[in-house]
Amino acid sequence: MSGKSVSNLPCDNLQCFCHFRSPKPYPRIEAVLTGSAPDQVRELHQPNSKLDIAFDVVGCIMTLNECIHDPSRPNIGYSVSLMIKAANTHFVNLEGLEDHSLLLTIRIRHSACAVRGNKMILKEKSNGYYPDPPYSRLYNDLFECRWPEKTLQVRLPEERCRRWKTVALILRTFGQINGDSYCHMANMMFTPRVGGLNVRQIKKDIKMELAKSDHRRRENPVSPEYTVTVNEPEKIERLNHAYEVHLLAFIHSSSRFLRPQYL
Repeated sequence: MSGKSVSNLPCDNLQCFCHFRSPKPYPRIEAVLTGSAPDQVRELHQPNSKLDIAFDVVGCIMTLNECIHDPSRPNIGYSVSLMIKAANTHFVNLEGLEDHSLLLTIRIRHSACAVRGNKMILKEKSNGYYPDPPYSRLYNDLFECRWPEKTLQVRLPEERCRRWKTVALILRTFGQINGDSYCHMANMMFTPRVGGLNVRQIKKDIKMELAKSDHRRRENPVSPEYTVTVNEPEKIERLNHAYEVHLLAFIHSSSRFLRPQYL
């Protein structure tokens, strides 16, 4: 038995916990680039590579990363990163699919499509020696793409998302919500799954509701309390004094940013 006890040997039931189970493969992120023509379709994911994505709400940047490993040499890899600024894209839609994965759709601006590299920031990294760099679809099919119109779709599996936290992260990165809405969505507890989400349809419904409601402006937007005439010197003096008080309060509150001669 080579010093092993019979109690330590695995049983005959392969479903028992005493048998080694290989780790579950991580769900893959898929990305597709399409153009204006029907035949202009390119899949950016490939079998021997892994796609990853990151969103920066401060810089409003989406980063796509592709890591390619050599099957014969597992410790050697080649990665390509593309940083896409939200200012160079048009946000189209964010959908929650039936399997509760997220589908992000953005359109590259025409000004970016006219430039080599689509105004994207490219970063390359090699772990080990590659005599010939492997074929990267992010570099060859996206960065070097010369189509006049480009639409990028990225599918994020449910296991790679944090439900509405990820939704808030994406919407804030592309400027679809403000900071308060982002904090509210990111701090929600016990949120439902994202299946059925359609940001574009929600925006249409909001516009329709606003169009139905009657928004009549007041004839005089200034309150009568602050309306003065030439024949009211006392009221004018009180308003000027109030303005002076608020102005001095503002100056003293920001005194550390001003020069001493302005205080």
